[in-house]
Amino acid sequence: MTFLKAFFRREFEARGLDMSNEPFIQALEIVLHTNKSLFLTGRAGTGKTTFLHTLRRINTSKNTVVVAPTGVAAINAKGKTIHSFFKIDPRQLFLPGDPRLQPKASGSSGSIFDTFRYSKSRLSLIKNLDLLVIDEISMVRVELLDVLDQVLRLFRRKRHLPFGGVQLLLIGDPFQLPPVVRENDWSLLSSHYETRFFFSSHAFQQLQPYHISLKKIYRQKDEVFKDLLNRIRESRHTYEDIAFLNQRAAAYRFDLLDEGYIMLGTHNHSIRQINQQKLDMLETEERLYSASLEGDFPPTMAPFDPIDLTLKVGAQVIFMKNNPEKKYFNGMIGKVVEMEENKVTVENNEGALLEVEREVWEHVDFTFDEKEGRVHAEVIGKFTQFPLKLAWAITVHKSQGLTFDKCIVDIGRSFEAGQVYVALSRCTSLEGLVLRAPIGMQSVKVSQDSLNFSLQRQEESQIEEELKEQRAFASLPFAFDAYRKGDLSTANAIFQEVQRIHDITVYAKWKQFQQLRPWLDLRQTQKKSS
Repeated sequence: MTFLKAFFRREFEARGLDMSNEPFIQALEIVLHTNKSLFLTGRAGTGKTTFLHTLRRINTSKNTVVVAPTGVAAINAKGKTIHSFFKIDPRQLFLPGDPRLQPKASGSSGSIFDTFRYSKSRLSLIKNLDLLVIDEISMVRVELLDVLDQVLRLFRRKRHLPFGGVQLLLIGDPFQLPPVVRENDWSLLSSHYETRFFFSSHAFQQLQPYHISLKKIYRQKDEVFKDLLNRIRESRHTYEDIAFLNQRAAAYRFDLLDEGYIMLGTHNHSIRQINQQKLDMLETEERLYSASLEGDFPPTMAPFDPIDLTLKVGAQVIFMKNNPEKKYFNGMIGKVVEMEENKVTVENNEGALLEVEREVWEHVDFTFDEKEGRVHAEVIGKFTQFPLKLAWAITVHKSQGLTFDKCIVDIGRSFEAGQVYVALSRCTSLEGLVLRAPIGMQSVKVSQDSLNFSLQRQEESQIEEELKEQRAFASLPFAFDAYRKGDLSTANAIFQEVQRIHDITVYAKWKQFQQLRPWLDLRQTQKKSS
């Protein structure tokens, strides 16, 4: 390992990160130590959400805003929706060249400065933004990325730079659930874009971000199951794969729902019907727990619907939040065994009794502190409710990002690309997976657009070659700082390795440093003698 590579990775190792996960570490290096944009993808269970949490924990220098396409995704990512942060009217459709996105008014249409009227604080935040994270990018419609590009170019007054010079981190898997585009909208968009996905936007193609795919799967341990899921994800599955998978249909019984299994289905109506049917079958007393909304927290952003919770002793529930102290996590299944006004006791599948109290979900907004020169996340609304939801059955859409030990998948009527893969990949093992009915080859739908795009990903060796030069530029401030502090050995080691990669003696800043160097040397000598 080169000196510079070891220098930058020392902090990651000290924080206990999995250093064997090379794409994960490379992605962190790119985001933290360069200004290059990155598309980070990976199969289900490879740690895309973990990456965002890790970045938030160790990023101390970049002014960062996190956004997502839906309210629930934004709350889970501790960010804002794209439309809310950028004040985009979701009822409007913007096409390339739209006069409402231009710097000068044209005819009856106002300019972009009329279309988007930002407050002084929001404008300051946009101008001082270093890093924009878009989570669940696969669900972002194609034209929306071009709108963001135009907004950032013009309001930051950097028209020549994609996204106004803001570094982008795009996180998501195009093989999972795609963006929703109505037929009428696509009839207008299709003459401008090849696909409905974000990667067909003109801005993305100009941006040319790094493309890293996380490979290490943490969710499933069974290699046979992992390989099967990968083939289904990338449309490489065979008739033998489907026949092998259909063997899991023989284990189906409806009463498995009373044995800790959860059913994943593709249609809301049937999911609601199963949950209500199972709840009605319980002869215990029903209790209603009302949710509390405080400040700016629209009900549509709540992590579950309906927001009020109806429970009975014996009801199967799913936890909707992580709480390591109380030993439950998002996606854990259990049964209600006792209900009080301010406490619900749930027995999980391992027999442990968990005392559950109301939890708080926060809706944040971002502000820029002019004095500190930093972005702050400010809580503007709160949603309070027990982190539980009836869970004999949930939709595949709502299951995205969750993990189950035991699940029944009802995917024979899948209607969207990625649904079958998302449903199957929620389960940790083949033994815990049951099919409600056998499926056919036609049930597995994979987007050809996503397949074509996936071929553009870069391998670790390619990324490493490009990172060598990026590390060299990123290390110079550390070298100058080390020199000022008197750590000459570190400073010289960095300078020497940087010079081997790139000639820095031609730059004005290096010449300025050389002029200051005698003064710095003298100061160091005086410090030592005193």
